[in-house]
Amino acid sequence: MTATELAPWPRLTGDEPCRAPGADPEDWTGTPKQRVNGQLACLSKCPEAVREQCLAWALDHPTRAGSAIWAGTTLNDRRRLRGDRRDAAAA
Repeated sequence: MTATELAPWPRLTGDEPCRAPGADPEDWTGTPKQRVNGQLACLSKCPEAVREQCLAWALDHPTRAGSAIWAGTTLNDRRRLRGDRRDAAAA
């Protein structure tokens, strides 16, 4: 992927906690307290390759990713990561 290409939507396997039967969407999009459950589930149960794709997508599409949990990261985590990425590109 070149610097001008945006990450595509992640290729989901169906094994992700956000796709599990009975998964509560509030764990990813609800209040900050509710999102802790989604964050922990992502970090402990989501396949690493999928987490990498989700994080790349969320970093490249901040408006669409919003404040939801993506790859176990919060909105503030992703803001920090985007800033780090900009700093590294400028160096």
